[in-house]
Amino acid sequence: MIGNAPLSRLLRSLPLLAALLIAASSLRVVVAADPVKTNPAKVYMHYMPWFETPATLGGSAWGWHWKMSNKNPNVVDSQGRRQIAAHYYPKIGPYASRDADVIEYHLLLMKMSGVDGVMVNWYGVQGSNGDINDLLNSSNAIIAQTNDFGLDYNVVLEDRFSTNISQAKANVAYLRDNYFNDPNYIRINADNDPLLNVFGPIAFQQPAQWTEILGQAGEPVDFQTLWYERNDAGVNADGEYAWIYQDASRTYDQHVEDFYKFRATASGSFGGVAFPGFNDYYVQGGVGDIIPFDIPHNNGQVLDRTLSLANQYASKLDFVQLATWNDFGEGTMFEPTVETGYDYLLKLQDFTGVEYGEAELELVFQLYRARKAYAGDAAKQTLLDNAAALLNDLQISDARSIIDNLLPPGDFDGNGTVDGADFLVWQRENGSTGYYPLKQNAADGNADGVVDDADLDLWRQYLGFVSTSIGAAAAAAVPEPAALPLILAAAAFCGLRRRR
Repeated sequence: MIGNAPLSRLLRSLPLLAALLIAASSLRVVVAADPVKTNPAKVYMHYMPWFETPATLGGSAWGWHWKMSNKNPNVVDSQGRRQIAAHYYPKIGPYASRDADVIEYHLLLMKMSGVDGVMVNWYGVQGSNGDINDLLNSSNAIIAQTNDFGLDYNVVLEDRFSTNISQAKANVAYLRDNYFNDPNYIRINADNDPLLNVFGPIAFQQPAQWTEILGQAGEPVDFQTLWYERNDAGVNADGEYAWIYQDASRTYDQHVEDFYKFRATASGSFGGVAFPGFNDYYVQGGVGDIIPFDIPHNNGQVLDRTLSLANQYASKLDFVQLATWNDFGEGTMFEPTVETGYDYLLKLQDFTGVEYGEAELELVFQLYRARKAYAGDAAKQTLLDNAAALLNDLQISDARSIIDNLLPPGDFDGNGTVDGADFLVWQRENGSTGYYPLKQNAADGNADGVVDDADLDLWRQYLGFVSTSIGAAAAAAVPEPAALPLILAAAAFCGLRRRR
């Protein structure tokens, strides 16, 4: 096979050329397809819209949630990691919540994991927090994309920042006028009422106050408080939802199971919870010891346990809330990180019963990387628009053809051809570390922070691949004379590694 490299390359390029011709001739918005799930439980992801970067704030400023009181993300270590206020580092690096590429990446990952919708941590339009406008803009940027990706959404209202009832009423009125009429706003139970959660309540703890506030909704809502807080809203509360907690008397899973056993009764609506752990950064970030517990992730065992409980008590729950997608400051994130990879989404895929796995999650990451690599290239962005639409329609192979052509796996020297020269790049960098996007090594094909055998496997898988989009390589069907000996030597090297 190696001796006929030009022919091999031509044959391997034919499906790719066909896919690109389809992409170029049929650029379109593909209607979102729904993944088939074997688990009927509704699964919603709690989402934080609060991240800011210099791209959104200007200058060198970063939002509080990346820096807390004493960290500076402008400081970058030798491995390319910014100094952020978290024990975990996002796989794509720290980001802005309003970044359209980030939103696409997040929502596609959720979709491939069987998530049904997003529960946006929502601060309203009036309140005491100084970044309320940024929070609203980010929330709306995320919400605006949910329906396009076939996801539902609702909000988890933060009432603590409303300084008076007038502000709280204005916030609910905004929900009435802007969210409740969306076709993909989450509605539950026989009455099909819009689901409105409150993180508390904290500021308003009298039923009469909630009667007045919810009077602005324009219709009955299914109003859920945090667990054990529904009395604060009286008859206005339809139910409660579980959250993350642990104390000296009971472990996290005992708290969750007790809620399912004794609180989630036949009368009312109830939300379950699943989470990977709780490992906050408040002490290290200079905020103080404000959370009295810590729940180590234990290599995914906490997530396994909470998902198992959600399955065990599924008949008592209206939905399962995944807490959270991206609260890095409290270390509860499902979002892929340098430390956890895709592990939590893989467990979620097993729970929801979708047919997808790590390869599809990795492809979404590759789409994101291609978006950033070609940020100034309108023609390539158009191709990536089509790739995203194909992923959204679950046409995985067609999407992969486009993305691979623009960001060829195994093309470590970036010339558009996967050949022996790329093997030499891998050989020189094997064992090197450095993190995407600031210090990624050329031979780190999967951008996981280390050049290793997984990257060699990518090279081996794509050996002979020729991109039709990258530079002069698109026209180079025949390698340089020195390339063939390199390929033969690399093949021999790979054979030796297989036998070890």
